[in-house]
Amino acid sequence: MDVAIKQLSILKFPCFAHTLNLGAQKLYNCTTISNWAARVRAVIVWMKRSHMAKVVLKEKQGLLKLPKHMLLLDVRTRWNSLYLMMERFCEQFPAIQAAAIDPRIRKSMEKERLAKIGNEDLGKAEAFVQLMRKHYTSTLAVSSEKSPTCGEILPILQKLEQQYTVQEGESAFTRSIKENIWNDLSKRYQGADIRRFLEEATILDPRFKYKIKSDEVWDRIREAAIKGNTVEATDELPEEGCKDGEEEEEEEEEEDDYALPPPSKKTALEELFDEDEDELRSICETKPGLSLAQRVDQEIQLYKGLPSIPCRDSATLWWWNKEDTLPLLSGLAEKYLCVQASSTPS
Repeated sequence: MDVAIKQLSILKFPCFAHTLNLGAQKLYNCTTISNWAARVRAVIVWMKRSHMAKVVLKEKQGLLKLPKHMLLLDVRTRWNSLYLMMERFCEQFPAIQAAAIDPRIRKSMEKERLAKIGNEDLGKAEAFVQLMRKHYTSTLAVSSEKSPTCGEILPILQKLEQQYTVQEGESAFTRSIKENIWNDLSKRYQGADIRRFLEEATILDPRFKYKIKSDEVWDRIREAAIKGNTVEATDELPEEGCKDGEEEEEEEEEEDDYALPPPSKKTALEELFDEDEDELRSICETKPGLSLAQRVDQEIQLYKGLPSIPCRDSATLWWWNKEDTLPLLSGLAEKYLCVQASSTPS
């Protein structure tokens, strides 16, 4: 598949959710983190296997008024499982500690020579969960089924870069987490073609268009819009031998067959902002005599001036609604935003 893609000159970049998972898995290669995680994991494995330990743990959960959740175990090939294990460990730590000193299972644990879990382990787990929460949330964001477009990739990487930047006074444990993950993620998506494509996709995503501060990217968008619309205009030229009268008759017949239903009544919100929409349409009206390049420039300036939309909104739906006011850019945006950030949900 890789050879075929190279031969066909198709641009390929990896699934972003999988990339985030690979970055998080680098923690298993760090001795400081892996030794601490092994201590916690050994206790959880033992408590999940022992019937008496399960009974005692439930009793302690009831006495301490904790949620009666099962302990979770990480599996290296499962995304975010180390984070979820530590999150559940923090939640159930009082019950785990109380169960560990219960006479019914204490001797069995001592016989197995399990290391005692103390407040230092809890402190590390809380620091780990707090630090990795943004990484976990990022994975969920690009695993959604509604609008996981590739315009999200660079803004999320910018957020993670801020999260994983080492600060003065941080513990060696925290620094090792940040360095191991970011050393891997910082090497991803660095190819020139991939980087250019993602920058252009981010610019054309109305949620993140201000995240890329580069005039060069806007110049590339301008050139792509002119080139794309020039090709489309060439393709739409009528074939030789086809008369204009015949075309008009065919179009009239099609319009009759596929006539649209009468427009529905406007909602209160549409009536409230109807003047703003009319003003936008008047700004976008193409003046006679404008060249394609001038029309593209006009749309780019208008698009730059529009405010960003909330992250919960769909970028593709936004461009669909702006098809009349920004026709040249909307066609270009579809070519970028149809590309998914992730090939499979986490």
